[in-house]
Amino acid sequence: MAWNFESKPVDIKRAVGMTPDVFTSCYRNRHPIILTEIVSAWKPIRAWSPAYISQALAQVKEKWTVFVAHDNQHFLNHPEITKKVEMTPEELVAAVFRTESDQKAVLKTSFGKENLSPGAPKSDANEENMTDKCTTDRSTTCEQEEKRRYYLRSFSMPDPLYQDIFIHSQAKRLLDSIYQLANEQFLSEQDDWTESESKDIGEEFDKLAVRKCDSHEKDNHEVPSCGQSCSLKRVQEEAGAETCDSNDRKQSVEDVTDRQPREVLQYSDHEEEGAGESCQLHTDTVDSSFAQMKLPTRFEIGCKRIFNQNTMQLWLGSAGNVTPLHYDRNHGLLSQIVGCKELVLFSHEDTNNLYPYSSLSDRSHTSRVNLRTTDREEIERFPRVAEAQRYHCVLKPGELLYIPPFWWHDVTSLDPCVSVTLPWDLEAHEDIPACMWR
Repeated sequence: MAWNFESKPVDIKRAVGMTPDVFTSCYRNRHPIILTEIVSAWKPIRAWSPAYISQALAQVKEKWTVFVAHDNQHFLNHPEITKKVEMTPEELVAAVFRTESDQKAVLKTSFGKENLSPGAPKSDANEENMTDKCTTDRSTTCEQEEKRRYYLRSFSMPDPLYQDIFIHSQAKRLLDSIYQLANEQFLSEQDDWTESESKDIGEEFDKLAVRKCDSHEKDNHEVPSCGQSCSLKRVQEEAGAETCDSNDRKQSVEDVTDRQPREVLQYSDHEEEGAGESCQLHTDTVDSSFAQMKLPTRFEIGCKRIFNQNTMQLWLGSAGNVTPLHYDRNHGLLSQIVGCKELVLFSHEDTNNLYPYSSLSDRSHTSRVNLRTTDREEIERFPRVAEAQRYHCVLKPGELLYIPPFWWHDVTSLDPCVSVTLPWDLEAHEDIPACMWR
């Protein structure tokens, strides 16, 4: 018996020629989509052979922590079924990409040597017993090797491989297809992105700067009050300057700090000739510093968020690896480099039907449901699963899958696989779905 879903799975669409406005309005936070023409032109598609990956990982460190699991029906970093081992890149790549003939050769080498002392006699009975024992042991080991799964998940992108991904033309192609700033609707539709990258927008930044006192621009100026005079005195006292004498008609304060020159504060008393001149704060230094600054471009902001080496991850694993049903709390781009992966996704709206672990659990982002089980009792224990709507795809090399935040997904490696994930956090204007507050 298997899960009897009430509806058929919906195939995830593949798109060519995506634009940021279409992606933002139709897919971002709403629906998964596969982009087919972006990663296919990346350098890793051409260059990342097993030998290349092994050499790149070896440049970073000699040994890597790898998950080794004999039960591929569960989350691979579950401590009860998975152990961690230290492997060299050469050992890991050989274990992941070895063929059936390679495996048989290893087993033949392991069991083809007799462990007898030089002077021990070799009787026919001993040879027969040894053969039987080797055959049995070999069969057991073969079965174990078939079930054994290796998985490397780097928690940041190894630098040599990151350099192959973060190439200007590759990054721009992706960002030019999907990334849009939150306030982009206020920008002109005719404003070309490539021009905006080199556009001096210091004037826009100046709008956020401290404004000058514009009273000197008026024809009729107000006479400063006693309160203004007191304020000036407090400024002078705090700065360590001499206190204004009430009998003085005009004072000018320069160097109001001992360490740094600040703006000149000029004050004219209303009894002085030219009383129309009011207080003025000279901000030439501030204005010049703001004028030299530029707001980051769309490209720069997008790179910092999506092409962040510290959050980008490498996934390298055996055929048959399974990452069971779970969700992530961020936007996700799954780029497939080597091999194929099958994914089953569910909207966050089906969270109640997928029986997640308690919100107090360290596995609160995972489901208690095993989509591969045929156990009748287990299926009957989670009856609402049948009501959930599935979304399905097989991700091929050179394809990029966008997974919205809080969407559940189950992943199976159909081949030895190499993948790269590019996650980025929710932005301030993006809300967490109400159904995920639990």
